[in-house]
Amino acid sequence: MENYRELAQGYSLLCYTRKPTDREHANNADIALSVHLALRSPVTGKWDPLNGNYGIFFAAGVPCEGVPQNARGAATASRHFRVEAGPADYVPSGAVALNALMPDVDITLKSLKDPYLFRLPNADYGIVATRTARGGGSDGSERSSFLLARSSDLLSFEQLGMVVLDTDNGVHHPQVAALGDTGEYAISWHNDAGKPCTAHVSDLLGAVNGIVAVDDAAMAKNVAEGRGSSDCGIIDFRNRDADFADIPDCVPGNIIDIDEDDVIALINRFGRIYNIGAACPAETFTPVSSETVDVAIERWRQEPVDLLYSDGSDAMRKVDWDEAQLEDFRDNARAGNFGPGQVISIDGVVRQETYPVPFARERADPSVFAYDFNGERLFLFIATDDTDGNCVDPNGGHTHMPLRVGHTISELSDAASGREREIDLLRCGDRNSEGRVMTGCFWAPELHIIGGRLSILFMPCFDGPELNPDGTPNDRAGKPDMWTGCCHIMQLKQDAEGRDLDLRDSANWDVPEPIYGPEGEALNPVQRISLDMTVFEDSGHWYYAWQQIGSVWIATFDPADPARLTSKPRQIIVPEFAWDNAIAEGPNVIEHNGTLYLIYSGSLVGIDYTTGLAMAPAGEDADLLDPQTWAKLDYPLQKSGIYNDEWQLGTGHGMWSEDEDGNPIYVFHAAEYAEGQYGGRDAQVRRVHWSAEGMPVLDLQASEELDGNSKYATMRIAVV
Repeated sequence: MENYRELAQGYSLLCYTRKPTDREHANNADIALSVHLALRSPVTGKWDPLNGNYGIFFAAGVPCEGVPQNARGAATASRHFRVEAGPADYVPSGAVALNALMPDVDITLKSLKDPYLFRLPNADYGIVATRTARGGGSDGSERSSFLLARSSDLLSFEQLGMVVLDTDNGVHHPQVAALGDTGEYAISWHNDAGKPCTAHVSDLLGAVNGIVAVDDAAMAKNVAEGRGSSDCGIIDFRNRDADFADIPDCVPGNIIDIDEDDVIALINRFGRIYNIGAACPAETFTPVSSETVDVAIERWRQEPVDLLYSDGSDAMRKVDWDEAQLEDFRDNARAGNFGPGQVISIDGVVRQETYPVPFARERADPSVFAYDFNGERLFLFIATDDTDGNCVDPNGGHTHMPLRVGHTISELSDAASGREREIDLLRCGDRNSEGRVMTGCFWAPELHIIGGRLSILFMPCFDGPELNPDGTPNDRAGKPDMWTGCCHIMQLKQDAEGRDLDLRDSANWDVPEPIYGPEGEALNPVQRISLDMTVFEDSGHWYYAWQQIGSVWIATFDPADPARLTSKPRQIIVPEFAWDNAIAEGPNVIEHNGTLYLIYSGSLVGIDYTTGLAMAPAGEDADLLDPQTWAKLDYPLQKSGIYNDEWQLGTGHGMWSEDEDGNPIYVFHAAEYAEGQYGGRDAQVRRVHWSAEGMPVLDLQASEELDGNSKYATMRIAVV
């Protein structure tokens, strides 16, 4: 690590935005108009964009004027902001009455430009930028203000609000500098006429609560002397594109020096992690011990290697040890051919299952589940049928819930004829426990054990009524209507001795039940639809999390009565950024080393789909119904990008699972997209790597997961 630290010395850090290009390369305006970071090595002199040249800091959307404070709980990124006037015709949504926000209705989304990075006296970082409307147009704030945020490490950010200056002549390219140890700050910008302006403030962080006076005398002097921005120390890179040719579409902000600790942290979070070696097992064998050679060999067959990675993390992987060499060891041990001091080597190959891409075509919102069927290890795959991108009533209205069953995960793939072996657990026309005919959707089925029973959480929908709730004609009247859908549960039956019946027989499942609130009320009284339900347990409490009103909600329930909540639903995640914009859905939770990791999907279904992450303490009986308990990343954990040399677009709606060896995997869907045409969503399977800082890495390439030199392992057995 010391050598690593030495290599990290002398770096420079650039903050920048990008020129928007296209969605197909994850660089539309929603992504391009955010703060990006790049490091320049003192050795090569080249700029290396972090996070795949994708944004790291996004301007928070702002709740509209008229939204009360008690409805803003899930808007954690904008918690310091004052409400602002929404569109002229804005009327608070029905979500406000539930102490919640409706995305892109009660929140006005934002973008930014002209970012500037600086250091605070306590060594934290400050960021200022011109805030814009979503997409880059004016939102009026640049007349007199700029966005201010801070960060201790550039890995997470706190948005402090807007600093308002006593001017209405425009605030462009804002810059801030601390004036030594005085505690004062100089603020520089240029106005609409391109003239430099300055202000001084003694409490920058507190300036968001007042109006900062402009240095009129200094401004008048600059104008009189004909001084431009560059004469006043305002950095302007606009005509220096050649300096940043290493970064496609770069719109530079400014450059600062950065210390080695922060360089290492940024590379480990936003750079590429890769395998650098392996620690192979070392064993001993005593010919006269009570442990027989047969027992020893069986134990050695299970010995893994410890793969080592560039960030200091590691991962245990099983090895296929050479059976001929193990048998040769057995024969020699039985013959008494070993003596003390001998060392015998056993060679092996580290397991690295490569899953087909796509894993399953036209199967969205996928779930893979390791299942103990009365002592038999099975793997299950279930998903939404998304044939031709129609997930409401695909296949000419022959909607179904397809289940695949196998003894390995690969056996469930299309390549292994998994599609041909699908079993329909439900079909269009089946009824729920209330006698209602389920005619479509069967969305986002997830497999879990709830109350000791194999269970499926999913959303069916029903034929639409003649009129919508607002009295307007319904264009889905008499046809499957997604807005009629709501969360349901169905559970596998058991025999009198508590053994599971065969899940492959649809008759062995209970009739699906709708899930209601604690008083028997609908989960979503605003829009009816509720979907994407998942389940997790922490500190003895059981929770459902799901999507409604375009956001993630949570409530407790009793697994002995899983169709009824035991607490009122609470909104915990609402889209606040341009990257997740209109929706947060598909939550799924895993516990790892004392932290709950909740992934969710942002943006609308299609090639812009992304995966966000929120974290909360596990095992501490934390109030998980409080959105303030969850720490949300400012940027997507997973987004469209190149994976194993191929672009994957619209990656999202994932589920944590595990493979045959207990390694964590991530099952999700990506958009099927070719020549500008969207063709639905295909299921994908990847392994998960946990970084040294405890973050899940969902896009580790095959060559990064296992270097060619680490693929072959040797176990050394010392005879004692």
